[in-house]
This record gives sequence, C-alpha cells and structure tokens, in this order.
Amino acid sequence: MAEKIRVTVVIEYEPNLAHYPDCSTVAEAAAYDERENPFFSFPDAYLTDEDTKSITFEAISA
Repeated sequence: MAEKIRVTVVIEYEPNLAHYPDCSTVAEAAAYDERENPFFSFPDAYLTDEDTKSITFEAISA
C-alpha cells in the first residue's frame, strides 16, 4: 500500500440566492452548486481566506 497525505478543506459560504436560478433555499443552492458549479471547475470561486474554515493534513495508506 502506498502512503499519501490527505488534505481536507472545509469551506462555508452564504449563497446569494439571486444568483441561483429557480432556487429559493440554501439546500437548493447547494444542490445547484454541486450540479452546475463543481469545485474542480471553479476552485477560485470557493477558495477564499474568508470562507475557508479549516484545513487538515493526515497521513493515509491507500
């Protein structure tokens, strides 16, 4: 098994529902972001100092 480092980033943000078509709740906005704005396609939109709550590093065997 290979040893690796896993980085876990927790981000929290308040969505502006006006920017989410057909969404009236945060749960709907979260589903919209997951479906339409995937993190890997738009990392700069999510990674801000203000919104990043924690970053952890751990050794894992994969």
